[in-house]
Amino acid sequence: MPEVLITGGGGLVGLNTARALAIEGVPVVITARQGNDRIDRAIDDLRDLITIEPIDLARGSEVFDLFSRYRFRGVIHAAQAHQRAQTRAANRANYDMAFNCLEAAEASGVNRFLLVSSIIVYAGLGAPLSEDKRFPVQVTIDESPDALFSLPGPEGGRQLLAPTFEVTVKRALEGIALDYATPMQMGGSAKVRAGQKFNENRLDVAVLRISTEFGPGYTHMGSPLCRAVHTVAGKGDLMSGTGYMGMPLPDLWNLIAMSPLTYVRDTANALVRMMQIEALPHRVYNLSSGFTTSPREQLQALNRLRPDAAARLKIDPNALREEPYPTDGFSADRLTEDTGWSPGYAFEEALEDYIGWLQQHPW
Repeated sequence: MPEVLITGGGGLVGLNTARALAIEGVPVVITARQGNDRIDRAIDDLRDLITIEPIDLARGSEVFDLFSRYRFRGVIHAAQAHQRAQTRAANRANYDMAFNCLEAAEASGVNRFLLVSSIIVYAGLGAPLSEDKRFPVQVTIDESPDALFSLPGPEGGRQLLAPTFEVTVKRALEGIALDYATPMQMGGSAKVRAGQKFNENRLDVAVLRISTEFGPGYTHMGSPLCRAVHTVAGKGDLMSGTGYMGMPLPDLWNLIAMSPLTYVRDTANALVRMMQIEALPHRVYNLSSGFTTSPREQLQALNRLRPDAAARLKIDPNALREEPYPTDGFSADRLTEDTGWSPGYAFEEALEDYIGWLQQHPW
């Protein structure tokens, strides 16, 4: 009987976590709105332990039906809509999915609920970017010139690189999920009806804030580093043209590198540890593999691994920032202390593993 549900199981983090759990012998169910060949290929060798459920998590009836057919002891909620949703209305699915999964988990006696969140919740804030950081009600940009994901604006002020709506959605989802770890608190004017009962199962909820991800299964090609790895692995010339918001790739690489890197296999193993450990002393954890945040060092590592990398990539190392960005307190120290997790790869080992995977898989 499957023990763990992973929502958004067709995504980068979801698929790698499903594989990591299955390799340890844990039966897993992953949700995906529809099946596809990429998902099938990713789990083919672990088909006996990974079950695909093609459901729409925004539909409560489908979610409760899913939970009624299995006895999950844990849920890893990695599903999200904001990356592709282009309107505020479309982003409502994020809330629908979260509420449906939380309600079904609470009602069916699930023990632990892990929400996959993002470093984006710190956007516009200055150091320290620790788990104890408190967010303002509105998304603001600190006076500090090194506020995360902030850039000089066109009129001398500062602007946020990340969409403010994405930031507020992520922060709100964390608050919603964490509330399910506490007793239901009614408003002062609310009256309990005769015979009314509240669910007595209090979820054990924790949040994992991930930083910039790269590794097997990455498909969106927003990251210049991933574009470079795919190019080196022979998946085409992905270093021509521009990237996100029409920015030249060297400029985009310099900006994205201000967020610490995490290899997705490290993320998967962190979620496995969080799901399997008996008790989590804290509710919120940051995650980073601890790799260099110098774009130039990242490029030079690729050039060292493959003699033809420089000729393939055609990017001048001098166009990339040499000095590493400060991580401003965003580290996995709390996670390591509480769970014993540590990154399984040095940076060049992660790149080598990623290149090897790409050379054996279509994408």
